[in-house]
Amino acid sequence: MSEYIPRPLADALLQAKRKIVVLEGARAVGKTMMMRQQLAASGFAYETLADQNTYELAREDLHGWLGGLTLPVIIDEAQRIAELPLEIKEIADALPSGQTQFLLTGSAIINRGGLDGQDPLARRSQHFIMSPLTQRELRGIPTSLVDDLWEGEPNTDYEESISRADLYDLMAAGGFPEYCAEYAQYSEWEREKLVSDDIRAVLGDTILPDEKLDVVIAQSILEKLLCTPGGILNASALGNELALDRRTIDRYIGIFMRRFLIHALPNIRTTPNRQTFTRAKIHPVDTSLSIQTMLSKGRDPQSNPVDYGNLLESFVVNQIVPSVQWSNAHPDCFYWRESGSHPKEVDLVMSRRNRLVGVEVKSSSKVAREDFKGLADLAKDERFHRGYLIYTGSRIMKWPGNLWAVPISALWSSDAFVGA
Repeated sequence: MSEYIPRPLADALLQAKRKIVVLEGARAVGKTMMMRQQLAASGFAYETLADQNTYELAREDLHGWLGGLTLPVIIDEAQRIAELPLEIKEIADALPSGQTQFLLTGSAIINRGGLDGQDPLARRSQHFIMSPLTQRELRGIPTSLVDDLWEGEPNTDYEESISRADLYDLMAAGGFPEYCAEYAQYSEWEREKLVSDDIRAVLGDTILPDEKLDVVIAQSILEKLLCTPGGILNASALGNELALDRRTIDRYIGIFMRRFLIHALPNIRTTPNRQTFTRAKIHPVDTSLSIQTMLSKGRDPQSNPVDYGNLLESFVVNQIVPSVQWSNAHPDCFYWRESGSHPKEVDLVMSRRNRLVGVEVKSSSKVAREDFKGLADLAKDERFHRGYLIYTGSRIMKWPGNLWAVPISALWSSDAFVGA
C-alpha cells in the first residue's frame, strides 16, 4: 500500500466556519482517505453511505438516523440519498453557528434541490471540490500555486528543465492516488485497462439516485471529449458526428460534470446569463484519462504535436484550478476567446476583485514575442494584473508589460516564486 500523501485541502475544510461543509469530487480521488487520515483525527465522527447496512438504515428513517449521530460528523457518499440535504438543514438550523457540524462528501454532485427547487443548504454551507493530486501535492508542497501566480514574484534565478519524455510520463500518470503511485510498475496494456475499467465503473455506477444513462452512448460521447482535451465544446457538431441530438449531448455532458470526469472553463467574454458549458473549454479531470483513451484509439499523443500540446494545456489547468480550493486569492477560472478572422485567446484566465491573471500554455522549449500575443491582447483590459506563458524550457524570464515566461517545472517547485 502506498504512503498517504497529506492534502492541503484538509486545512481549508478545517478552517471553514459554516455549519455544513460539502466536499465533492471524482471517485477514487482520495476523499475517504483524507477524511479518515486528516479530518477524523481532528474530532469528526465518520459514517459512510457506501456501506449498505448504513445506507438502508438511513434511508428507512433518515431523521432518526441523523439525530443519533455524534457531532461533528462526516457523512461519506452523501449524494446517495437525495433527501439528505433538506433533512440536515432542519437539524443544522437549531445548532449554534461558528463551527462545522456536518461534513458531507460525494463522488457526484450532492442534491441541490428539495426546497421549492432551491438549494436547501444555501447560506448554510460552504462547498469545496477535491481533484486528483497536483504535482505540488505529490512533492509535499502545501502552498497554493494560485497564490504564487497571483501575488508571488517569479524568481529569475530559477532554472530547471524537464525532458519531453518525463513530462509525458507525468501527464500519463496523472493524479489519481492509486494510479499515479503505481504508474511505473504497470505495463502499457495494464495502464490502458485500468483507466478504461475505471471509466466504465464510474459510468455504470448508480452514483446518483434516479439518474438514467445509457453506458454505450455515454462512453461514445466521453471518448470524443477525452480525445480533444481543452477543446471548445460544440454540442451540435459533436451530436452530428455521433448521430445524436444536441439535447442528448448536453444531458450527458451534465452527467460527466456531475460525476467529475470532466470540467468546463466558460469564456470570460460570455455574458453572465449565458455562462453555461456551451462553448466552454472542456478539460479532463485528469490527463491520464485522455492519454489512455487516445492510446486505446490507436493514437500516440507523445509523438503527435497537436495532441501533446492539447494535453499539456489540460495538464497545466489541472495544476492550477484545483489549488484554488486552498488558496487565499480564491479566484474564478475561465478562458478568454474573441472570435474573428484572427481570434484572440488565452488558455486560462483567473478573475477576482476586478483583477485578471492570464495563463497561456505552449509546448515549445523556446519563447518568442509572438507567443505572448494572446496575453498582450488580454493586457489591454484595465483589470489585467499579470500574465504567464508556461513553456517547456528551463528559465523564468520577465517580459515587458508584467508578462513572464515560466517553465512548466516551476509550477511544482518551492524555489520558483518568492514573497506570495
